[in-house]
Amino acid sequence: MVDIDFEDHANVLLMVAEAQEPEQYGRERVQTQKDFCLVSMWDDTTTKMMDGRYRGEFDQISPINDQISGEMANSNFAISVSPAGGGATEDVADTYAGLIRNIENISNADALYSQIGDSLVMAGLDGFEVVQKFLDANTFDQDLVFEPITDFYKSVWFDLGAAKQDKSDATWAIKQKEMPAAAYKKMFPEGKGVSMGDGLDTTDNYQRNKYESVTVGQLYYKKSVDIELVKMTSGAVYEKNEKFLSIQDELAESGELIVDERVRKSWRVYSRLLDGSDWLKPAEKTVFSFIPLVPFYGNYSKFDTKDVYFGKTWKLMDSQRGLNFAVSSETEDVAMTPTDGVWMSKAQGEGEDYSRMNIDRKAVRFYNPDAEAPPPFKLQRTSGNPAMQTAMATYQHLLNTTGNMDDPSMGQNPGLQSGIAIDSLIGQSNNGNVKWYKSMEVGICHAFRICVDALPRLMDGARQQRVLGEDGTDKMVELNTTVFDSETQSNVEINDLSKGVYDVTCSMGAAFQNQQEKESERLLNMLAVDPAMIEISRDVLYKNQVGSGMSVVADRARKLGIQNGTVDPSEYTPEEQQEQQALAQQQANQPPQEDPLMVAARAEEQKAQADMAEAQNKQMQVQSEFQIKQQDQQIRMMEIQLKRDEFDRAGQAKFNKEMIDAEQNQQKIDLDQQKLQIESTFKAQAAQQQEINDAINNLKVLREAMGVDAIVGPHNQKAYIDQAKIVDDKQES
Repeated sequence: MVDIDFEDHANVLLMVAEAQEPEQYGRERVQTQKDFCLVSMWDDTTTKMMDGRYRGEFDQISPINDQISGEMANSNFAISVSPAGGGATEDVADTYAGLIRNIENISNADALYSQIGDSLVMAGLDGFEVVQKFLDANTFDQDLVFEPITDFYKSVWFDLGAAKQDKSDATWAIKQKEMPAAAYKKMFPEGKGVSMGDGLDTTDNYQRNKYESVTVGQLYYKKSVDIELVKMTSGAVYEKNEKFLSIQDELAESGELIVDERVRKSWRVYSRLLDGSDWLKPAEKTVFSFIPLVPFYGNYSKFDTKDVYFGKTWKLMDSQRGLNFAVSSETEDVAMTPTDGVWMSKAQGEGEDYSRMNIDRKAVRFYNPDAEAPPPFKLQRTSGNPAMQTAMATYQHLLNTTGNMDDPSMGQNPGLQSGIAIDSLIGQSNNGNVKWYKSMEVGICHAFRICVDALPRLMDGARQQRVLGEDGTDKMVELNTTVFDSETQSNVEINDLSKGVYDVTCSMGAAFQNQQEKESERLLNMLAVDPAMIEISRDVLYKNQVGSGMSVVADRARKLGIQNGTVDPSEYTPEEQQEQQALAQQQANQPPQEDPLMVAARAEEQKAQADMAEAQNKQMQVQSEFQIKQQDQQIRMMEIQLKRDEFDRAGQAKFNKEMIDAEQNQQKIDLDQQKLQIESTFKAQAAQQQEINDAINNLKVLREAMGVDAIVGPHNQKAYIDQAKIVDDKQES
């Protein structure tokens, strides 16, 4: 890139004028097409020829243009971001794609693309601007937005050295804007109000509506900068800037060290406002490396080092003019031709009223004989000019042929062709319109590339940002943050936009995918013959289907294919290889699974122990019952002895009797407490025995489920081990 002095105002005006001169013809042609479609379809020469005569417009071009632009408006131009090295990852690539979809959403990009498509097909040139701005007055975070540019064809000029169609290699560009003089004076009170020239030599059809104005320019230009790059032990590449220096120590602690450094040449775009007299504002540094003006060219090519472009209208204008002239002339001829009438002498018509003969429905007419005149006769009106009728048919045919819009291509069926034949003809017609879609792709892809390049500098700090998925769902993500992973005991970077290099592509959506639809139909027909094909190629089939969110479905199907082994390891992407390696490492760190035979043997041993414990419990139960019976017998014998003693002491004093009664009551209370304690112990032992029996029954069920006819998987094995442990715990307790 050659350094140019962009501080010299006079030099900048000279550069702009030099860029406008070779572009003048192309830009005037754009305006001619717009005037033809939007203002008048009669040029000055033909208008003079038809002075005083009828001039009609019989628009056959707008339906042709609308057919193409309408199909584009129904199409989706989807973004795809993929990692290209330097520590780039699939996760961050998905984040970039989601960020750009959000930019499209807040920019109302669908309407913008539709407007661009209409103008592109009509006149061959339009475009928009990528702007960094605050979307909310109460926020400190800027966003990127796509904004339309009014009259792009006479507002935006690129440097002559830019050779690419999208002008991504432009060193500078200027966007001009016409301001009301009062607004100019309010914004730039020191300005002299001198307009910049637009380089066009055309007559404005709306001069009657012109107001006092000043044309100012927004200059974008690149400055060369040196960017220091560092390569880390992991392969990640960072810019050696303030952000990297702030995290360098943390990276070193995690084992990330610098292994290589280099300096690369890059650019930063600056912006400055000017008029035809002087600068209006100081230069401002932007976040862009590309000029943020995005052009869209129709029928683009290079000829004699110059850009050539035009809309669909350009090749149809002559046929439309011819049709307008022929139909207008034919209409005027018919309108001026007298109606049918009966010719006779005055003597022949005397006494009769023939003025209403066309409507009075009289079956008989009378006239007076006149020997000096021939009998009354009817004069037939002319049926039109055959030459004009031929011209109309010729011009209509030329419009249809040149516009690639014959009957079959429009879905009409005058020849009674089969449906397959009609589809084939429509597909062939659409092939001629692919170039308009490609022009849209080139421009939109460049806009996406501008965003991916600028986002790391615009969103260089930790922040929350909304992203949109392919299916339209939105979520909030963290950008440029670091979290501690307890599993790996290390810091993990989340959506670090400053690291890695990413590629951007743009693809057409569903509305113009006749070939892809045919491929999908062919695959579905193959599935009808071989249904097993779905099991081995589910991810491929879904990926080739047209529709929003199908790529998400395809990704999920591929993950299932990796899990069940239908996707061969040789087909893994680098990210998938890393995921599988991490999964294998995680499984290796887990304790090994026990042999099912050993588990079954230990279960049998535990069952035998449980049976022995059950027998011991029964024996204890018998002993407890025997002890209770012995206690009952002792109580009865003591009661008999008490009665005998009471009889022997019948003659003693009342005092002795009360003392004996008290002792007997206390002994009875003590015996009752001993009996309750024995019964409580027996009930507790019975409850424990029931728990052991239940656990043993569960163990039996699991053992039967793990018989010779069952597959002893890790889940069944774990369940059996857990149940056996429950039996052990119950027996120990």
